[in-house]
Amino acid sequence: MTTAKLRERYVDLDGVRVHYVTEDGPKDGPRFVLVHGLGGSWANWADVMPRLAEHGRVVALDLGGHGLTRTTPEQSTVPANLDLLDRFVRSIADDSPMIVVGNSMGGLLTAQLAALDPRTVAGAVLIDPAIPPTPVSRPDPLVMAGFGIGAMPVVGPRALAGQAKRVDLEKQVDFTMKLVTTNVDRISPELRKLHLDDAIARRERLGNTDAQYLAATKSVLWQLLRRGKFARTMHHIIQPVLLLHGAHDRLVHVRTARALAEAHPHWSYVEGADQGHAPMLDYPDWVADNVLSWVDAHPAMTSRRALSAGA
Repeated sequence: MTTAKLRERYVDLDGVRVHYVTEDGPKDGPRFVLVHGLGGSWANWADVMPRLAEHGRVVALDLGGHGLTRTTPEQSTVPANLDLLDRFVRSIADDSPMIVVGNSMGGLLTAQLAALDPRTVAGAVLIDPAIPPTPVSRPDPLVMAGFGIGAMPVVGPRALAGQAKRVDLEKQVDFTMKLVTTNVDRISPELRKLHLDDAIARRERLGNTDAQYLAATKSVLWQLLRRGKFARTMHHIIQPVLLLHGAHDRLVHVRTARALAEAHPHWSYVEGADQGHAPMLDYPDWVADNVLSWVDAHPAMTSRRALSAGA
């Protein structure tokens, strides 16, 4: 991994100073916007960005309440971040179609954005997106317990505060990486250090952001309880969609992804036999290869006419 070509940027969107990182690619190629998941940041995509940048410009942002994008807890929820993502994409999307790639909560936001306005998103890639669980496809019980505790009004903040006192930041980063991957030894030392540096910078510059994280967690859980609205949103997407999902995802059971793919047979579905919840970390080439193959199979997405026509 190299970050030599990455450029840090900020853009002010109605009072929110959004932090993002960009890497230039061929000007006539596709434009990628990468959206991380709950508790993540742009750094989740650092090993994927160089591969995508060989074909077009790549932008990865920090959502509200994440990374170095400072917001209030109210501005860290899924609806607030959908609004922020919409405004962000519009701010960088001159006359070029945008291919939006999202993981976990970012996958949910990507789908919602695609349904909101097809002129903004030419194509959507959903990588292990947040999907409502079913009785036969629930996530790992320990994961469910963790999110349940986080959503409790008094217990959640105390649990996070206690964790911060008991476990140093480096161990917290390592624990999260183990949770969302299947082969943590495949994560490059440079990527691990980048995530740790990112977490340290966030703590030093923004202070305690537990309230933002908890607000985002509650909002994601509430979104997933609204199964009917989720289904309607998915059916409103008219653009090409690529759904990537790891067979060993501990947070979003693979059976939910299979059911979602079956409900939308016109989507492209690729299941990773060895992958977990965030394959960008330990299988970045697998992610990049599938995204680029899918883009090549849908040339209309990268046509400048596609965006202006709303296709």
